[in-house]
Amino acid sequence: MARLAFLMVFSSVMALAHAEYERSVPAANAVLREKPSSVVVYFTQPVEVRLSTFGVYALEAPREAWGNPSRLRQLAQPLVRKVLASRGSAGRRVDMGVATTARTSRDVILRLRPDLEPGPYVVVWRNLGVDGHSVVGFFVFVYRS
Repeated sequence: MARLAFLMVFSSVMALAHAEYERSVPAANAVLREKPSSVVVYFTQPVEVRLSTFGVYALEAPREAWGNPSRLRQLAQPLVRKVLASRGSAGRRVDMGVATTARTSRDVILRLRPDLEPGPYVVVWRNLGVDGHSVVGFFVFVYRS
């Protein structure tokens, strides 16, 4: 009986789990001294890569905000809403698209343009997990030369 109760609770918890942000390279709120060539976002479950939206966008922010992650996240919110409403076609996109070739994956690679300028950037996504649920998220990082 205890085993059955455990399985029912465990199954319920698993059913509630979606493809949430787990970590990334560069990390959320990172300040980089070297220009990154890509961004990798890791999720807790596989996502349907081709049915999801991913992008990296330049964030217009005053230089004094570059060292303040909470201020950058606040400044990023209008851009994130605009990008998601336009399905990724708004904003100054600095990635060259998704490099992940698998249909489903827990990690998604976005190649960055080689002419990336120093400044703050926002990584935005609306993923479709293999469980059929969509999750929206974003994080910021700063590249300082």
